Amino acid sequence: MKILSLGLDNSVLDKQSALAGRILEYGQLVNKYFVIVPSQEKQNVKLSDDIEAFGSGGKNKLFQLLNIYKLSKKLINKEKFDIITVQDQYYLAFIGYLLKKKFKIGLEIQIHGFEKFKGLRKLIAMFVLPRANAVRAVSQRVKNQLIKEFGVKENKITVVPIYSEIPTDSPLLRGRERGGGNFIFLTVGRLVPIKNINLQIEAISEVVKTYPKTELWVIGDGPEKEKLKLEITRLQCKLASGQANSKLEDEIKLFGYKNNLEEFYNNADCFLLTSDYEGWGLVVIEAASFGLPIIMTDVGCAGEVIKNNESGLIIPIGDKEKLVENMIRLVDDKNLRDKLGENAQRAVEKLPDKEKTLKLYKKSWEKARK
Repeated sequence: MKILSLGLDNSVLDKQSALAGRILEYGQLVNKYFVIVPSQEKQNVKLSDDIEAFGSGGKNKLFQLLNIYKLSKKLINKEKFDIITVQDQYYLAFIGYLLKKKFKIGLEIQIHGFEKFKGLRKLIAMFVLPRANAVRAVSQRVKNQLIKEFGVKENKITVVPIYSEIPTDSPLLRGRERGGGNFIFLTVGRLVPIKNINLQIEAISEVVKTYPKTELWVIGDGPEKEKLKLEITRLQCKLASGQANSKLEDEIKLFGYKNNLEEFYNNADCFLLTSDYEGWGLVVIEAASFGLPIIMTDVGCAGEVIKNNESGLIIPIGDKEKLVENMIRLVDDKNLRDKLGENAQRAVEKLPDKEKTLKLYKKSWEKARK
């Protein structure tokens, strides 16, 4: 089997990148695996004898997409690929559909979620998804959405959760013991509106009224950072007018982007995810693997891996009152924290390992093959 992949992440052009390493693993499953990604400069990186990565070239997104289409046609004519797999359901998916029709080959679309789902993107997704030969979804939630909203036939869909290494040597896997310091809530993610970090900031400003020795650690960067700083200042002024002793500037720490998260998972007492939408929620899986109790909105892997009152606490999207209530509940109840953390850890240990994940990828490719 020969596969042509259209991706979004041009870090694959760096042989030392984590993505390049994963592509090498995918390539071991088939006879040939080529990847094309958008980039300003044309590039060709040979990862192995039968695995190559190409940068499209092009000064802007439109020219990059056009170059991806042209290069794809050239490579398909030369290598006679069996399958095109694409990493998004929008513009790359439309290119994949055009190539599928022109060359009569299989099309697999990978679905991680439906952010930016409006306008032309929405029209493309609604058109292309039912016409793909196979669709790979990261969760049962996404699978159900594909069936109900897009008319994708169930037999075309393969559910493959995003694989994450489980740190089996972490001391937290043998039970968490607090050292008597401040209680730390942790969140990790891009600082963009859909992650709704603002909700956590509003909630912690309520929690500190009862438990002053409580902190919120925010790991990540993005366009919302300055807005979040302004919100912290606004809420601090509100607390000051109420004669509260807490200083939110000290209790809410914006750490920015961090490459190594182990230290933060090790020092936190509870993990928060308050997104308005997630396809899966990889950071939740990572936090659970460290034995952290989880509070999350009803998105992504909620109900599938993190189950309410069993392996975490699930709240409605945007519900500040429920968030505050459950944050206080976990500060109060060590036994509940331990139970939720241990059960969350067990739940992620049941997810497919790397070998099974790769087998599921191949299963989806076989569905796409004409």
